[in-house]
Amino acid sequence: MKLSTLTIALLLQGVCYGQNILYKQSNKILSYDYGVVDTAGMNKLSEIEKIKYELKFTQQSYSETIDQNYESQIELKVDSNEYEQPWMKLPKRIRYGNVGTELFDENNSLIKSIVNTPDQIASRLERKVEMRENGFHPGLISFPNFSASDIALLDSQNILVSNMPNGEVKVSFDSRTVIFNKYKFTIVEEFIDDDGKKNRETKGYEPYLENKGYLLRIYKKEKFLNSVNGPCITETKLSYFNDYVILDNGGLIDKAIRFPETIELYPNPNDGVFTVKANLNNNVGISSVKIINVLTGSIIPIEHNSQKIFLVNLPSLATGQYVIQILTSEQKTLTYNFFKN
Repeated sequence: MKLSTLTIALLLQGVCYGQNILYKQSNKILSYDYGVVDTAGMNKLSEIEKIKYELKFTQQSYSETIDQNYESQIELKVDSNEYEQPWMKLPKRIRYGNVGTELFDENNSLIKSIVNTPDQIASRLERKVEMRENGFHPGLISFPNFSASDIALLDSQNILVSNMPNGEVKVSFDSRTVIFNKYKFTIVEEFIDDDGKKNRETKGYEPYLENKGYLLRIYKKEKFLNSVNGPCITETKLSYFNDYVILDNGGLIDKAIRFPETIELYPNPNDGVFTVKANLNNNVGISSVKIINVLTGSIIPIEHNSQKIFLVNLPSLATGQYVIQILTSEQKTLTYNFFKN
């Protein structure tokens, strides 16, 4: 299991035009951005550096739309910035598209275009395929509940999972530590960046509708370093997300929060008589069931009577390894290996 499977990125990049909207989201972001916090450090800065590092207040609006091709367009508009200076030439509107990023000024004139790198294009394509298959959600789908088997599997991959006395779950791997708190709806991640500096990111969520996952409300980024007066925190960024407006005409959120569909088969190995259970989401049925001999490739169709739990009675089945294959009503193929004694 990779960490990326535990969270869903808030910002996708792509381009979208037309009226076949699958998903649309908009919200406001209130941001605070400040730097060196010890007064001795501030006194050593020039006036321009003080402007750069002083407390700034920014209100931003965010919108995202995903079309039928699972491509998306994101726009970020800056409504105010108390400490902005003309020389900064800060953009007032940023559009993330399938080709690249476009920056616009207060007159909506294009300031700069930044073409996506090959890695960004590949990442966007990968996300597009995942969204088509698994849906999309703007926040965290769910806080992970690690079973004993999950913990053992992660431990084999040098990922340590610890259940803390306060109910938090701590996941450690490489130089990163992630703490999940399902009571406070927070995720805190600490890591060492490429410059060797310690970073900490805190995300706070709130439940979205009933069993629809969570929406991001607070996002805080901190970097730690040593100043002339000792350790301090610098480059702190804090964002509050509010005023969400979500339209999901394509059912992407419902698709994203569905559980993985699997097959259970018991006993295994067996004497040709066994029970099959198809764990399918609501409104998903079984179109066909077949058993395939791994050695010969021969196929035996199985009657299931539209039931998700059914008995297979094939005592004359030859000894060997087999695969049971279930085709769902959504044309998804599930497989499970078993042995006949």
